[in-house]
Amino acid sequence: MKEIKYSTRVYVDPRNHQVYVRVRWDKKVETAFALPIKADPTKWDEQLHRAKFNTIHKIGEQNCSARIVNGCIEEAIDKIATIFAEFEIMEVVPTRDLLKDEYARISEERKNPLPNTPVKQTLDELFEEFCNKCSDERNWSKTSHYKYQQVWQQLNECHPGITLETLTKEKMVALKNWYVAKGHRNITIKKTFKILKSMLRWMQNAGHELQPGVLSYQVNLTVVPKTVTFLKYRELMAFYAFEFPKDKPTLALARDMFCFMSFTSLRYSDLLALRKANVVDGHLEICTQKTRDCLTIPLIDPAKAIIANYWNEEYPGGKLFPVFTNQGLNVCIRGAAKMAGLDREVYNVYFAGSSRHEESHPFYEIISCHAARRTFVCCSLAMGIPASIVMSCTGHKDFETMKPYIEVADETQQKEMSKWNVGNDKESMLRSLENVPEVKLRAVMQLLGVG
Repeated sequence: MKEIKYSTRVYVDPRNHQVYVRVRWDKKVETAFALPIKADPTKWDEQLHRAKFNTIHKIGEQNCSARIVNGCIEEAIDKIATIFAEFEIMEVVPTRDLLKDEYARISEERKNPLPNTPVKQTLDELFEEFCNKCSDERNWSKTSHYKYQQVWQQLNECHPGITLETLTKEKMVALKNWYVAKGHRNITIKKTFKILKSMLRWMQNAGHELQPGVLSYQVNLTVVPKTVTFLKYRELMAFYAFEFPKDKPTLALARDMFCFMSFTSLRYSDLLALRKANVVDGHLEICTQKTRDCLTIPLIDPAKAIIANYWNEEYPGGKLFPVFTNQGLNVCIRGAAKMAGLDREVYNVYFAGSSRHEESHPFYEIISCHAARRTFVCCSLAMGIPASIVMSCTGHKDFETMKPYIEVADETQQKEMSKWNVGNDKESMLRSLENVPEVKLRAVMQLLGVG
């Protein structure tokens, strides 16, 4: 599950006394929501971004207490937290319009709350209702279903017979410790709690009471960025050119699929859906399966060569390639990478609880379909292709949303930092020429055809 970092800031417009919540995510994208409340700027706490305690805000015909103003603010921020939790689970970074649409949808749902005394339901029944309703309303994928089911099973494994009445802050702490004892990594635990809280928020919004401190509980665990795995340009081209034995056609096919994704930035889901009709005048025209972005991706020569190898074959559904399951393709890609000698050691540091762990694997053990997309980004940037062009192929909306895929290729770093060496080399050459006799210098210049 991809974490989407966002922040909220509440402010009062001094011109009309309107209260707004500004949301900023991925550092550059932001929008603001006008709340159905107004406040007096002279009674506003600029540090807390809330109405000052125990104040009355009289704006025109409106006469509200600080409690009502701040309550409205908290409700808006809770809506925003719910929305971002859903997007994280779906691994989609929202656009401004998508965030506004979801905010309006949740606001409409809450205009017609369930009765104050909803029918008593067990936590099992509530979870089933949550899955049934949200699946239809939010167009869940199979992956979203699986993530919720997995968290639900783990909660019940840790706390058999758990109910909303017995789910306390202390039980949340115990659940965290249970994950740590099971050896789960901190980054996984934090993502799991976000999924759990999104379920609990839905139940609370449906009129069911949660115990104090459950939703506000924070998992304070150390998390370090995971090492981003990708092939360097030379590795990619060596993998592309590798000759597999004739009796290993599956490995050759897996290699071709990985390289094609590396040359085009496609995800596995888009590769699976690719038809001959998507190939138009030397480029791909696709609508991505995950984000529904309509993209035009130029085909470089190696990508065209791979297409040519499969073009005359007929595959079920008119597909361009004979792609198998995601899991099966990953297994075959690892086998192909091992045979091709992609054994560069990849190091990763992670925390489980307070314990720091280091691990290393040869690249062929951890390579997967998604490493191809990262390979496209990193190799393109290493070759000096502008980020805007790379983003037009990947579908990323801005540079910040592309950053999780980028572990800046050390070729790029070396190329840029080598500019320092050029200056040093020139200086040392000039110093060495100071002691060369003039006759020899003239002879050298004549050989070079200068002077």
